Amino acid sequence: MSAPDPREFSVLSDVARHVRAPEIAPPTAADPPELGGYEIRGRLGQGGMGMVYLGATRSGRLLAIKVIHPERTDEREFRARFAREVSAATRVRNRYMAAVVDFDVNAPKPWLATEYVPGPTLAQAIAELGSLPEPAVRELVKGLAEALDVIHREGLVHRDVKPANVLLGPTGPVLIDMGIVSDSDATSLTTTGMQPGTPQFMSPEQARGETVTTASDVWSLGAVAHLAAAGTPPFGRGNLATLTYRIVHEQPDVAALPPGLRGLVGACLAKDPTRRPTTSAVLASLAEPVLADPPPAEPSPAGLSAADLPYVEAVDTGLGLPHEDTELGAGPASAAAAEPDRPEAPASSGKTRRRVMIGVVAAGLLLTGGGVAAAVVHFLTPDDTPGVVAEASPSAEPSDKPSPSPTPKKPKAKPSASPESSPVATPVDEPAAEQDAAPAQFQPGTVAIPAQVQVGQKVVAEATGWTPQPTTTACLWSIGGEERDNLGSCTYTVALDDVGKAVQVRLTAARSGYAEAEALSNATDTVPQPTVPQPSCSIRMEPGYVNSGWMTHCEVDQDPNVTYTWSWVDVTQGGETITWANYPPGRRIWIGGGRASHEARVTVTAEREGYRSAEFGTNFTLPDEWVANEG
Repeated sequence: MSAPDPREFSVLSDVARHVRAPEIAPPTAADPPELGGYEIRGRLGQGGMGMVYLGATRSGRLLAIKVIHPERTDEREFRARFAREVSAATRVRNRYMAAVVDFDVNAPKPWLATEYVPGPTLAQAIAELGSLPEPAVRELVKGLAEALDVIHREGLVHRDVKPANVLLGPTGPVLIDMGIVSDSDATSLTTTGMQPGTPQFMSPEQARGETVTTASDVWSLGAVAHLAAAGTPPFGRGNLATLTYRIVHEQPDVAALPPGLRGLVGACLAKDPTRRPTTSAVLASLAEPVLADPPPAEPSPAGLSAADLPYVEAVDTGLGLPHEDTELGAGPASAAAAEPDRPEAPASSGKTRRRVMIGVVAAGLLLTGGGVAAAVVHFLTPDDTPGVVAEASPSAEPSDKPSPSPTPKKPKAKPSASPESSPVATPVDEPAAEQDAAPAQFQPGTVAIPAQVQVGQKVVAEATGWTPQPTTTACLWSIGGEERDNLGSCTYTVALDDVGKAVQVRLTAARSGYAEAEALSNATDTVPQPTVPQPSCSIRMEPGYVNSGWMTHCEVDQDPNVTYTWSWVDVTQGGETITWANYPPGRRIWIGGGRASHEARVTVTAEREGYRSAEFGTNFTLPDEWVANEG
């Protein structure tokens, strides 16, 4: 049977049905049988903060229950972060988010229970099927934008929108994991220079460790859409340093996207946060029909000002445009519209942007001289900064009203993004003006971490040989090439799921009067599989009161996370197993007097999931004769 063709899937539910169902591992002996009164039925997965279990209510309703790792329950910052996640999750509710059912942030092991969403992650779907068809991608973006819109309206920023945090449920995409959400009203738990999030889906400002806004989530949404539509992230793959450089300095490859998505995704991936659309604008653009040939332009409705119209820039199509650099300004058709004396834009609030106008070029736009051009429609934010949205098809029939013919000339500067700036703004591609007093520069040294590390080891990243020495540092850890959130701390505790992976860290150094500088450490050797601590015991025998024989003990200092088994054999009898009635062998056993003077052996095996097992064995000789215990 041939593999399904993803291009045949018109909706995400079709995609989900053709991806392998997520595996649910059975509970282990170390897992609790219940949490908060909910039965634990299996393991859904684990991450940097804790384990996620499949739970169930008494009525059988399935839940996803996240529990903080035991080794981190005593860390104040992680408890605070978990409490913040719970608080954020209870403030937002939407059909494209997993609803909170119950929680206890003050428990010895804090936990959060949400509704269980049966379905694979978007990351799993992309790994198995590759790129998705445009209708499925549009459904994906619409659902995520609606979820983010609710989050943003509560004054929150998700900060970790990525394929692994998107579930493909029966009714559409579901955004999960509010673990590193930020609240503008709360004190931040992060430090300057820290980059919470996942490298391939972090915005430029997030990658630089700067304060993020809701626009950062929009950037991540565009990156996720690019991966879904093209099968590759917008800036490719690579190590942390390479990805960060591309994200901050290079442009995404939108040519790999379907034409109907290039404009929207390109706008979301704008370097400047103020040029990105809001989630409301994204939803508005997706509500518009996708037309191969947009309808002819119509006169502007009464009362509609130039600021309400999309900014339009003509680009060369090779079809006879008078000049490839000609620009057309939107608004009333007058010669003044093309001049750089446009009124200054009102100051932006930083929280809202104008809704998108897609596929329609308003009245007053006319291309003359017998040429045909393709117009590029831009977002107009309150500060009138254009951001590319979508390509329009060749110009429609002329309007009844006269319009100035464009003349071949060099393009005028686009409107400034800043209300205080000159009407003639610096072109977008040119660097910003130099500051009056440039900060001093570090002479970076190295970032030192051990070459070999083990599970449970606390690894400390140290800046050595820097001039001058940094006063503060923040670290972003990479485990096996994937970022591991650690709240910017330069101390990392190696976890069990790091086995087989190398550890590396990028350190950001700061000092008053100096520009921040970064350095990347060497990678460690791969983390080896840990071994359970070696058990041991001393044999102690007590003669029986009535029956001939000895109560024999092998007491082991037991680790509560380790399972121990004992095996008792009679070496003299060729390794015959010694048993005691119907009781299984344990740390003590009754050995009958008939084995007097025989050599015996006990073996203790210690086992723990994910660890190499360990054994201890010792031989001992039974007394020559049985003597009654007179006690």
